[in-house]
Order: sequence, then C-alpha cells, then structure tokens
Amino acid sequence: MKHFASTAIMLLFALLATTGYSQTAAKPKQFSNFPDVINCTESELNSIFSSTPGQHISVSFSDNFSFSGDVVNNLVKYSNLRSAVIKSPAFHNSIFSVSRITNSDNSITYVGRILNRDYFDGYELKKNAAGKYQLIKIETDQVMPACAKQ
Repeated sequence: MKHFASTAIMLLFALLATTGYSQTAAKPKQFSNFPDVINCTESELNSIFSSTPGQHISVSFSDNFSFSGDVVNNLVKYSNLRSAVIKSPAFHNSIFSVSRITNSDNSITYVGRILNRDYFDGYELKKNAAGKYQLIKIETDQVMPACAKQ
C-alpha cells in the first residue's frame, strides 16, 4: 500500500507542476477605453485600398476611434478579392487586416480584424442587420489560437 501511496503522491505533484507551468499570465486589454461597437462607413473602408505599401494612413471610424499606421501590403489576391494590412505603432503594432470582396452581383463586402497577440481584446469588422459596417470588440484568444514557443 505504501508503494501505491507514494506513486499517487508523485503523480499528483507531476500534475500540479504541469498545470502550473502551462498557465499563462493574463493579457492586458488594449481597447478598454473604446466602445464595444464602433460604426464604420463603406467610404472610409474603401479609402484603405487606394493606399500603397509603406504609406502612413489614418482611418477614422468615428469621433472616438481612428486607426493610423503604415500600410504593410495592399494587393489583389484574386479578381474579386483585394486585401490590405495596416500596422499601427500607436496601438503597440496591432494589425488591421481588411479585405474587399466583389460578389457575383458586383456588390462589395468588407471583412477584417484588428488584432495583437499580446493583448486580450481586438475588433472584428462585421455587417449588421441594417447593412451597416461595425467594428465589434472580440477576445483575441478566441480567434487566434496560442502556439507553443520553441
């Protein structure tokens, strides 16, 4: 019985050590001073695609929130898909990745996210039921899985 008890205790310590090692520190919130929902205009989103890589731009979504930074890329991936990436030093090098999709009926759809792997929160660009675009606050860990560092 002593052998079983010592094995159980060693197993318990191993489990505690593994659990303690795998926990990560809580990430800070970057956008806590901004609203959960920010309205966007299609014209402001479309203006991103007239920029060139290396250009510094500022995208004003509302009186309360603008995202400024350097255009990392702006490229046509397919005849109906164009994507741009903006990296913002003002938001600790967060990335705003946005795509413009031309649908078969020639309507335009925008999708995108503002993310930073070092922060708990970000924004996702979505179209609401009324057909207006909004940046909606998200938890980044739900859209960016953690990768093991080696």
